[in-house]
Amino acid sequence: MARARGKVVVGVDVGNTKTEAAVCAMDGELVGMSRGGRGNWEGLGEARSAEVITEVAGAALDMAGAGRGEVAHAHMGMAGLDWPDDEPRMEKALAGAGWECGMTLENDSFLTLRAGAPEGHGIGVTAGTGICAAIVRPDGEKYFYGAFTDMGGGTDVAGPALEAVVRAEDGRGRATALTEALLEVTGHGSVREMVYDAHRRGEQVSRTTLNRVLFATAEEGDEVAAEIVTRFGCELALCASNLIGRYGLEAEDTAVVAAGSRFVKTGRLLFEVFRGEVMKVAPRARVVLSDQAPVIGAVRGALEACGREGPAIWERVRESASVKGWVRQGEEGEGDGDGE
Repeated sequence: MARARGKVVVGVDVGNTKTEAAVCAMDGELVGMSRGGRGNWEGLGEARSAEVITEVAGAALDMAGAGRGEVAHAHMGMAGLDWPDDEPRMEKALAGAGWECGMTLENDSFLTLRAGAPEGHGIGVTAGTGICAAIVRPDGEKYFYGAFTDMGGGTDVAGPALEAVVRAEDGRGRATALTEALLEVTGHGSVREMVYDAHRRGEQVSRTTLNRVLFATAEEGDEVAAEIVTRFGCELALCASNLIGRYGLEAEDTAVVAAGSRFVKTGRLLFEVFRGEVMKVAPRARVVLSDQAPVIGAVRGALEACGREGPAIWERVRESASVKGWVRQGEEGEGDGDGE
């Protein structure tokens, strides 16, 4: 790999809800951090996306006391960077915004894996607003998917929760503690009143509320809620086990990383279901719940592009992130998924 001539690297996580940038010295010490608004080029256009990235990264560089000319490499994981022709258009936009250093652009799903896998390779599954799965092989080969899944993230899980409450009310479904919990948080006196307000007054129960109630009720042992969460966990595990089978990793001790707000902010049930299902397919797999934010995966990628890799440098990055507390996994609220 090429050796760095600059004094810092930049990692950027470009998402649907936020953009984060972190600046790291060559010894693995984080020296700058900044956060801004959404940066997905699909909604903003290439030029505006490049502007957002530049503004956020520039603020992080200012914090670090470094200029753009001192950046050895920038690694950017981008929501919406889904097809081969997406990368050159964003490279052109970033060049137009003044980026002249070496750059690596990839779908943001790979950042989860880079941040959470001990060796920086393996399988990553992200569950946020949507879901996505990615694999990075030891030789650098990459593959990801997430655009055409049957069951998505927070949005799709919220629907079955509301459906369960309505079906329990009219008798088609089993009684569930979801009913009382949902009425309590919404302030409705009955399910009929809640449904009436949704149909005639446009007062929809937010997916954030539905998800909070669903996962909390499942953690308390309600069978109906637990079944919904379990189905979701099995679907997420399928994303990983499919990659395990595709690459013949059933007997390997591959790192399988779970990340995203659905995993890290909802209790243990979802992760335990996920872990159990993956282990059925690959008993030696190391299934871990990521404790690192995706932007740290971007930092890792940038350092590796400069020849700064290995356990010691990665431990320094992790320690620096922990001590400074600038970034935390799952901080994005609903999460992004594919992107994240």
